[in-house]
Amino acid sequence: MLTQEDFKHVKKLAKLEIKLLEQEYRDILNHDDSSIYEEYEWLHEEQSSELTRKRKNRRYASLTVELCSIMEQMLLQLYKRTYQKKFNSTQLMKTPAYRARSNMEMLESELGKQHIALKAGKEPCSTALHQAFQTRNRLIHENFSFVAIVKDGSNEEDTFETILHAVKKYRKHLSYEPNVQNKE
Repeated sequence: MLTQEDFKHVKKLAKLEIKLLEQEYRDILNHDDSSIYEEYEWLHEEQSSELTRKRKNRRYASLTVELCSIMEQMLLQLYKRTYQKKFNSTQLMKTPAYRARSNMEMLESELGKQHIALKAGKEPCSTALHQAFQTRNRLIHENFSFVAIVKDGSNEEDTFETILHAVKKYRKHLSYEPNVQNKE
């Protein structure tokens, strides 16, 4: 059975991982890689800039995938500690209500049965997190191109920060109320 201390510990570990990832992001913003290409005299300045931009794009994509992985691992750990078994989406998909749902939706539903859910009024955090996961899926299926997921009128930094904010808010507002009784 999951204890309140276990719950807090899993959330704190996820928070630490997110902070480390956020520091990597800040390092990307503050560091210009174009000097790396200076030793390659045959590269023109515009080619060097293009390589730097592409590399930054891939790094944002990597960070996005990692952010989603941190959240998924947090929820999987909570599931495992709560149910004392590994999450098995294949088994759960045999349940008619879960057939058309994503792993995240199944995890949230199963954890919700054990009073692990977003605080009241914070449901938009779940929608934002699902959008972050959809973005991750698009990245993976669209040649790992961060540019492909940036909406018109935005840029890579704004897009990544929106995803980062969604993940942080979801983690922050996830709560465990073990003493709440089911209304069934």
